[in-house]
Amino acid sequence: MGIFDKLAAFDRATRLVSPERKITTTAIVSQAVELPNHSATAVREDIAADKGYGGISAFQISTVFACARVIAEGLAQVPCILQRVSATGGHEPARDHPLYDLLARKPNNWMTALELREWIGFNLALVGNAYIFVSRDTEGRAIELIPLPQGSVTAYSPSFGEVLYQLNDGSQPVYSGQNIWHIKGSSWDAITGLSIQHVAARAIGLAGDLENFGSSLFKNGAQPSGVLSTEQELSPEQAANFKKLWDAQQSGIANAHRTALLGNGMKFQPVQTNANEAQFIEGRRLQIEEICRFMGVDPVMVGQSIGSTSYASVEQKFLAHYTYTLRPLYERFMQSAEVSLLSTAEQKAGYRVYIDARGITLASSTDSAAYYASMRQNGLMTINECREHAGLDRSNDPLADKLQPSANLFGPQPTNTDSAPAD
Repeated sequence: MGIFDKLAAFDRATRLVSPERKITTTAIVSQAVELPNHSATAVREDIAADKGYGGISAFQISTVFACARVIAEGLAQVPCILQRVSATGGHEPARDHPLYDLLARKPNNWMTALELREWIGFNLALVGNAYIFVSRDTEGRAIELIPLPQGSVTAYSPSFGEVLYQLNDGSQPVYSGQNIWHIKGSSWDAITGLSIQHVAARAIGLAGDLENFGSSLFKNGAQPSGVLSTEQELSPEQAANFKKLWDAQQSGIANAHRTALLGNGMKFQPVQTNANEAQFIEGRRLQIEEICRFMGVDPVMVGQSIGSTSYASVEQKFLAHYTYTLRPLYERFMQSAEVSLLSTAEQKAGYRVYIDARGITLASSTDSAAYYASMRQNGLMTINECREHAGLDRSNDPLADKLQPSANLFGPQPTNTDSAPAD
C-alpha cells in the first residue's frame, strides 16, 4: 500500500474528519519534480515575474544546499523524546505512549525518526512549511506520521479563527489540524511560513549568475573574449563564417594557447576584462554571506572562513550557531509537536516533547566534570539534577535530591544517611 493509499484507509477506518465535512479521500497525485538548470536569463525572468526559486532547484546553489543541510541535520541529530512528569517531580520518558516511538524511533513504515526530522528541517529551511498527516487511533492518539510532499497541501482560513488543509488531488479532501501537523517557519500572514527561496530570489539569482560567469570563463580557457575586425567589406555570410571558424579554432579549454592565423587583414583585439577585474572571487564570497544572512546560518557553518580565526573564536561561533539558529528551531518544533500531537488533557497531565541538545552544548568531559562539581559543591544543583542534565538515570539515594550546603561555609557534609554523625 502506498503513502497516499494509506491516507484513504486511515480516514475510512478512524473517521476523524468532522461530521459536517464529509469527504471521500483518494490518492494524492504528486507532481514529478525535476532539477532544472537555471540560466541567468531564466533567473531574471523568474524575478521579473515575481517568482521565487522552487525548493528543489535552489539546491543547485551550493550555499543554499549547505545552509539547508546545516539546519536539517541540526534538527535531526539530537534525540527527540516524549516525556511526562515523574513521581519525584522531574521528567521521565513516556515509553508506554504511542507517540514516544514515533518521535524517537519510527514514525512510519519506511522512515526513521532522524529521517523525518531531517525532511522537516529541509522543508522549513527552503519553503518555510512542513506538512505531516497524523493517523490516530480510536482514542485520538497519534499512531503514524506520514510526510506530505511539497505542493500537495494548501492551507487556508475560511473563517476567523479556523485553519483548514486541502489536499491537492482530484477530490481535494479537507482536513483540520487534528489530522494535519503543520510546522511553519517565520510567517507574515500567520497561516503559512515564508519561503526563503521566494524572499531571497535576487540573492540566489545573483549567485547563479556568478556560477554561470565562472563556468563560461573556464570553458573558454579562462581567456577574455574579444573583437575580430577588418578594413575590408564583409558580407553577413562572410562575417558569420569568420566567427564560426575562430570559435572552432580558438574557443574552449582544448584550444587554449593555440596559434591563431588571420588572413584578409583580419585583426583580433581582446577585451581587457578578467576575473580579477570583475571581482569574481569577491562577488562569490559576498553572495555566500548574503544567502547565509537570509537563511540565518553563520558562514563558518558552511565552510566559509572570514578573516583570521582561532580555535576560541570558532568555538564561540559554534555556540552562537546553537543559540541563534538551532535553539529557536528546537523550540519551534517542540511547541508545534506538543499542540498538534498531544491532546489538551495530555498537556495538562505533564506530557511534553523534549529535544535533548546536551550532546552539542556540553563542553569537553573535563570541563563538564568541573561544572557539575562546582554546581554541586556550591549548593546550586542536586546530584540527580546533575545526573539528569548529563543524560544519566536518576539515583535512588535519598540524598541525591537534596542540595548540599556550600562546603566553604558549612564544612564537609555527609554523603549518605549511614555516615551521619551521632548525637
